Amino acid sequence: MKIHTSASDSSPLTRSASVRVNKTTKCAACQKTVYPLEKLVVGEHTYHKNCFACSHCSTKLNLWNYASLHGKIYCKPHYNQLFKAKGNYDEGFGHRPHKELPSAEDVPSNRTRRA
Repeated sequence: MKIHTSASDSSPLTRSASVRVNKTTKCAACQKTVYPLEKLVVGEHTYHKNCFACSHCSTKLNLWNYASLHGKIYCKPHYNQLFKAKGNYDEGFGHRPHKELPSAEDVPSNRTRRA
């Protein structure tokens, strides 16, 4: 965009001004536009400060008291509690069961028998 103004001696002055258009950022929790004063960026996701809450209990969180797994945000007490419920992160958080360890019969022996 160019703006033409006149100086006191009637000679035209040309100034260049750039107009910056920001891409609107959507909140990962509510999908509404996030404006700079209410913006909280966590990893690749942007949240409203009020939307950054535990997926389990809805407690408001900040950058110092949260944990995340599989794209969900948790308060630290619930993150630990859900882990302890099943003994692993996948089952405790409702994802596919943790792979079982192979039994001794399924594992080939490294020992070779000599006759």
